Amino acid sequence: MIKSLSVNQVTLGMYVVDIPGHSLMAIRQQGFIRTPELLTLLKKQGVKTVVVDTSRSLSRTASSTAAKPTAPANPTPAKASLKEEMPRARKLYNQARQMQQRMMHDVKLGKQLDLAPVEQMADQFINSVFRNASALNCLRLIKDKDDYLLEHSIGVAILMTLFARQLGYSGGVLHKICVGSLLHDIGKVMIPSEILNKPGKLTDEEFAVMKSHAAHSRDIIKETPGISPISLDVAAMHHEKLDGSGYPDGLRDEEITTYGRMIAICDIYDAITADRIYHRGAPPTVALKRLLEMTPKMLDRELVQQFIQCIGVYPPGSMVELSNGLLAVVQEVNEEKPLKPIVKVVYNPTSRTHVMATVVDLSGPYCNEKIVRAVSPRDYRLDLDNYL
Repeated sequence: MIKSLSVNQVTLGMYVVDIPGHSLMAIRQQGFIRTPELLTLLKKQGVKTVVVDTSRSLSRTASSTAAKPTAPANPTPAKASLKEEMPRARKLYNQARQMQQRMMHDVKLGKQLDLAPVEQMADQFINSVFRNASALNCLRLIKDKDDYLLEHSIGVAILMTLFARQLGYSGGVLHKICVGSLLHDIGKVMIPSEILNKPGKLTDEEFAVMKSHAAHSRDIIKETPGISPISLDVAAMHHEKLDGSGYPDGLRDEEITTYGRMIAICDIYDAITADRIYHRGAPPTVALKRLLEMTPKMLDRELVQQFIQCIGVYPPGSMVELSNGLLAVVQEVNEEKPLKPIVKVVYNPTSRTHVMATVVDLSGPYCNEKIVRAVSPRDYRLDLDNYL
């Protein structure tokens, strides 16, 4: 819904679509109000009225469909290094796989979805991300192509947790976003295995059946006691597109909540970068380019830009070639300098030998190396899991 508000009514998280009478101002006419400084700038520039889109706003005062980030219900977990968090993240990732397997088995047998283990898993995901945002994100890239169905939901949940945190969500809202992400593909258990696991392109008839999984997810989750509207939005809208070309309901523009817009981005990114039996995952750079190509027609441009800032051009766990010819694994994203992350140098492709692992901050004042390109460990017969 489009509303005209006094500048004094504008709060953090609102999405501005127009500033009447100030087309020549040195500030953006559209976008999220993310900082108090921007609010101050609006007032200094003499702005009296702004037009906001409440369906895209992140503030509860602006929209009933997009709640304001809230304070964490529990104290924020203490920060941990990647080395400290990685063992916990591995254990958590394996537990998430087991939970997904049990949940899908039960639903396939006609049992009602048990929300309790999903709620617990969401809390653990969030705690891990707050301790160290890179650990689970690294593990997301190490997937078994034969278990895509299980691991895609986990991968999307990791991305959504990172993305929501980037946007300022915390507490109960962040928890509900993560729950919906873990459940978003539950409807695929209703798709015949010969279609779900077909090693090749689907026919039009088969694709129509495959698309029905989104409606199945929505219906299964809607009947789950204790599910929140936010979790339902996340799961039900993961294939909706702004131009109405998505499914299951063909929603468009303001009909798609911020949560639905977010998971559409995460779902596409994870699908493009994942290995499957019939599909080799593309490098993150290719996936990000594809997301940008889908804006603003199908995906929210502002949110895609925020997602890129969150994930990084070279996300943790990806492998890159440096200007000295050596290969390195990205450890942590540098938000201020996304092309210069912290990396661990591990391999010399010329001599085909491993090198003594060395952690290098590419943004450091005395570092002359830079990333030349993203590479695939498979091309060098390397197992990424050995370097994390």
